[in-house]
Amino acid sequence: MASVLLVDDDVEALAAWSASCAADGFEVRSASDGQSALKMFIESPVDVVVADWRMPVMSGSELCHRLRTLPGLADVAFVLVSGEPSPPAFVSYDGFLRKPVDGQILLTTIRRLLADRVTHREQQRGKTT
Repeated sequence: MASVLLVDDDVEALAAWSASCAADGFEVRSASDGQSALKMFIESPVDVVVADWRMPVMSGSELCHRLRTLPGLADVAFVLVSGEPSPPAFVSYDGFLRKPVDGQILLTTIRRLLADRVTHREQQRGKTT
């Protein structure tokens, strides 16, 4: 079962994302800020992180940056979510969704990123053999 860490300070958005992901069979963890999410991720990494861009304590963009610098864990799929019209150019995320996020679009994005990761790993294995 694939795991997802959902991060948003908007309780209603977090509940909706969690319900959609759980109903689709994902193991779901959630946090209300980037700092809590980073701690959770370090203790138990997940396959995909979905985080709001603007949050108190630590933003989604800062969380993404910090995850990308963790040795051996930097290849986690990361989806940045925001009400802003365009994504920040300075963040190395894998997907960007505008709020409000439709549950089916969220699930489609997560599944696509997981499939991309599997394909990438298989290609890497093929290069080393």
